[in-house]
Order: sequence, then structure tokens, then C-alpha cells
Amino acid sequence: MASWRKRGRIAGVVVFIVAVLIIATYVVRKGPGSGEAAGTADSLAASDTTTEQANQAAADSGKKGEEDDEKDVDLVPVEVAEAQPRKISSYYLTTAALEPEKQVAVLAKIAGEVKKLLVEEGAVVREGDLICELDDKEQKVALDEARINRDKQKREYERLRSIHERSLLSDKELSDIKYQYELAENQYEAALLRYEYTKIRAPFDGVITLREVDRGENVSIGSILFEIADTNPLLVRLYLPEKEIASVKVGQEVLITPDSDPASQLKGKITLISPSVDERTGTIKVTVETRGNAMPGSFVRVRIVTETHEETLAIPRRGVVSDAGETFVYVAEADSARKIEVRVGFEDEEYAEILGGIAEGDTVIVIGTGGLRTGTKIKILNRADADSVTQAARVDK
Repeated sequence: MASWRKRGRIAGVVVFIVAVLIIATYVVRKGPGSGEAAGTADSLAASDTTTEQANQAAADSGKKGEEDDEKDVDLVPVEVAEAQPRKISSYYLTTAALEPEKQVAVLAKIAGEVKKLLVEEGAVVREGDLICELDDKEQKVALDEARINRDKQKREYERLRSIHERSLLSDKELSDIKYQYELAENQYEAALLRYEYTKIRAPFDGVITLREVDRGENVSIGSILFEIADTNPLLVRLYLPEKEIASVKVGQEVLITPDSDPASQLKGKITLISPSVDERTGTIKVTVETRGNAMPGSFVRVRIVTETHEETLAIPRRGVVSDAGETFVYVAEADSARKIEVRVGFEDEEYAEILGGIAEGDTVIVIGTGGLRTGTKIKILNRADADSVTQAARVDK
């Protein structure tokens, strides 16, 4: 009995200890573990809320951006300019070629071999500059012989003239010796000239435009050696219809634009107007003189101003539209365009004179007119530039 009681007490203690351990384990797990889980749940909930708010904001922003983009797509981008008074001229336009005032071929005056070439095409030369030499050995020998003979005849003539003064020599004898001396002098001059012909010199100030010979080449009398041109000034020969001649006069300025360099512009002056009309063409020759960095032979466009209007209303030519027999412009009014018919007067390369339809200060669309209609919504791209240009124009006035 005592043994069973003892075993019962032991079993009860064991059960109590196990129960305490189970309860302790449950408390430990429920306390801290439950707090972390709750915290995590709260954090996830807050994160979900924030994400939803961000997504909603992004959606609202995107929607607003799309609305702005749609609004901009509906606007036609344009550039504008303000109608302002300015000087503008009418002109007669024609084409021609620049010509040197003088151009000649330099010819060989004596046969011989080319020994030296001293210039090339494009070289600028002065009158008298040596540009080529031919072989001169034969001419030099002939010149020396002629000089010796001349000097000999001169001494003989002077000696006999002294005798003649003492009446020891007849007039005829003196005349004969004088003739011999003069003949020797002429022969010397001819030999000197032939010697000089071996030295080829520039006949005037100009530019070598052509070289026709090479060193070592044998040339004959009359062979073309070079061509030289006087390019300062250059000439433009125009042939104007008779009806245009009343608007031009000697001394009048003209504008010259080379086809090779449209950005550059030369000024010219009318120097000659032919007094007669060409019966075949009905034109009158007008000669224009110009100076500048241009080459002879260049094709040019020539503008002769025939009439000028001072302080007349004008706009850039790009703003004038012609369609189906109408001439009109588009004026920017607030954020839309309005079509207005206009009357155009003089035109130059950049501007058109406006005789009616718009007024000074009107804002005219100059770029982006394609597809516009009255009422078309527009977006002005150069508003600040247009305002500054207008302000500068007003200050200049």
C-alpha cells in the first residue's frame, strides 16, 4: 500500500509539472507572437492604403496629362509677325554674266622655245610684270652685233663731220656717212626689239585667266601664250525691253546676286545706256559696272529698282497666301485664326506691300498657314520673338 501511495504522489507531481510547462509555453507563444502578427497586419494595411492613394494620384495625373495633350493636339502651331511700315521697292529682274572690262590674249611676237614660266592661272599681275621668257641666245648675239656696228658708224660719222667743218669733206660724203650711221642705229633698235620680244610682259594690271604653253614648248609668231583680264571693275551687259528703259538712268544703283553665292550681294552702277533700240530684239543695251570679290564668267541675277515706296505697310511674303484667284492672309486673334483678303503692292525678296485688308499692328500668321480656316485654334510659337521685333521696329521709327 505504501508503495502504491508513493507511486501515486510521483505521478501527480509529473502531471503537474507537464501542465505547468504546457501553460507556460502557450502564454509565451501567444503574448509576443500575437503582438508581432498584429503589427505586421497593421503595417500591411497601411502600405496597401498608401499604394492605393499613390495609384489614384498617378491615375489622376495621367488623366490630366492626357487631357492637356488632347487639348494641345487640337491647337495648330504657327509663327507670326506684326504688320509694320517699311521701305519697299519694285524692281526689274534679269540675269546675265559678269564680264571683265578688258580681256586680251597675250601672243608670241617671235618664234622660240619657252624657257621660263613665271605665273600660273589666277595670278594677279601688274602692267609690265615679266610672265614668261623665250630662248634669247640668237637675239642676244644679233643685238650685240648691232650695237657694235652702231657704235662704229657713230664714231666714223663724228670724225667725218669734224673734217667737213674744216671744208675738207663734201656735203654728199658727209650725207652718205650719216645715212650709214642712222641705218646702224635703226638696225640696233630692231635687234633690241626682237630681244625684248623674248621677254613676255603683262600688258596691263589684271589676272591671268588662261595659260596655253608649257616650259620647253616651241611657239611660233602669233601663238597664244596667256589670256589676261582686268577684273576691277567687272561689267554686266543687260538687254532691257524698251518699255523698261524710262525707269533707268546712268548712275542708278543696281543689286547683283551671284548664282554661286546667293547669300552675297554686290552693288553696281549703270554706266552706259545705248542710244538705240536693237531692231531684232526690241531691247536696249545697258552696261552696269561693279566691284567686288566675284569672278568673270559668273552668272548673276540683277535687280534694277524702278520705284520705291517709303513707310508703306508690309508683312513677310511668307504670310501672303494665293489660292483659287484669291489673295489673303490669316490674322491671329486671341487663340484662333481669321482669314482676311488683302491687296498686294510691291514685293521684294522678303516683304510684300499690303495696300488694303489689314492695318498696322495686326498679327499675321507667316508660318503654319497650310490647312488653316477662320476659327481654327492656334498655338503661337514665337510670341516673345514677335513682340521683341515689333518693339525694335517702333524704337527705330
